[in-house]
Amino acid sequence: MLNRRFLRIKALQEIYAYHQSDEAKLPQAERHLLESIKKLHCLFVYQLSFWVEVKRFAEMRIEENKHKNFPTEDDLNPNLKFVNNRIINALDNNRDLMTLEKHYKIDWADHRDDFIRSFYNRLQEYVEYQEYMNNGKDGYEDDRRFLLSVIDNHMAEDGLLYDFYSDRELTFNSDYPIALYLTWKFINEMPRDFDEFSKIPPVFKTEGDMENVDKDFVVKLFEKTILHADEYAELMKANPSNWEYDRMALMDRILIMMAMTEFCEFSSIPVKVTINEYIEISKYYSTPDSRRFINGMLDSLANVLKEKGKLVKTGLGLIDK
Repeated sequence: MLNRRFLRIKALQEIYAYHQSDEAKLPQAERHLLESIKKLHCLFVYQLSFWVEVKRFAEMRIEENKHKNFPTEDDLNPNLKFVNNRIINALDNNRDLMTLEKHYKIDWADHRDDFIRSFYNRLQEYVEYQEYMNNGKDGYEDDRRFLLSVIDNHMAEDGLLYDFYSDRELTFNSDYPIALYLTWKFINEMPRDFDEFSKIPPVFKTEGDMENVDKDFVVKLFEKTILHADEYAELMKANPSNWEYDRMALMDRILIMMAMTEFCEFSSIPVKVTINEYIEISKYYSTPDSRRFINGMLDSLANVLKEKGKLVKTGLGLIDK
């Protein structure tokens, strides 16, 4: 599920927390890293389960309306397009999702009359919902586009959702945008033959392999960046630039140190890929000026490490910046 960029982000968050703590110890910090990645997966599962629960609430509301004392024509002959959404119904019947809901103890029983009801009422007012319900189309791609458009245009800024997940777990606060993107990506790529026996993506893409290389990657990146922090700091201080080390933001220092770890410890990752990854991450986790600064600093440090024989890349073209 988590690609390398998101693993880098999780490592970044935990390294930052490590340096902010006066009592942090590496073994405990590593366990916290893996636990935080697991919690991100939990939040992703919550997002999938959420759509199923909203659909179930809509079904319940439709049945209630049919039994009013004086039902309207719409009550008796409701538009069933949302409750028949193929993607949501495939998730509703999926055995792996049910297992994960039990594993993460996801239970909506206490939230149907407030949280779920409130979201469903607002959902019906969205332009995307009204257009979806009345566009006369009936197909898998129309169902998919509707869900993606709601996620894109509403869920990221929805304070109700944000507060709900924050109340479940403090780390959900910072992970919500990532989990929302993972949900969007999953729905966007969900195959038409997804059924009750299909698998929900695991925490790590390589989780079922003989060697979980993605887990090994994030743990090694985390550990080596912390263990070599003093060494990397000295190289940064010695680097000729207009920036004084002590005036650099802690986040920028960590981003540069993580890149240096990749330079020195991961022989199969090209220098250019590493630099581009940390420039992209800096756009969201550092200052507007950081992108240019980090780019120049890493380009220079890559040359220094190469001269010292510490930048060893295997494979054609891997040392090309």
